[in-house]
Amino acid sequence: MNLESMFHMRQAMNAFRANHPKVQPFIDGIQQKGFCEGMEIAIAVRYPDGEVRKNGIRVTASDLELLNTLKGLR
Repeated sequence: MNLESMFHMRQAMNAFRANHPKVQPFIDGIQQKGFCEGMEIAIAVRYPDGEVRKNGIRVTASDLELLNTLKGLR
């Protein structure tokens, strides 16, 4: 990634944080408690037309390595 791309990514992240101030504290709270086997991660998307799509996973022992790797990328 070049410096210009990194600059644009940083600007985009700052704008996202300004537009959605509750997201970062939510993620920080989850990270403080940590990931564990058996926890459920769920997501729901609601479109403007009212359609809702939901999905979730129950974390397995093999998922923990990936989740902890992603946590380290921050």
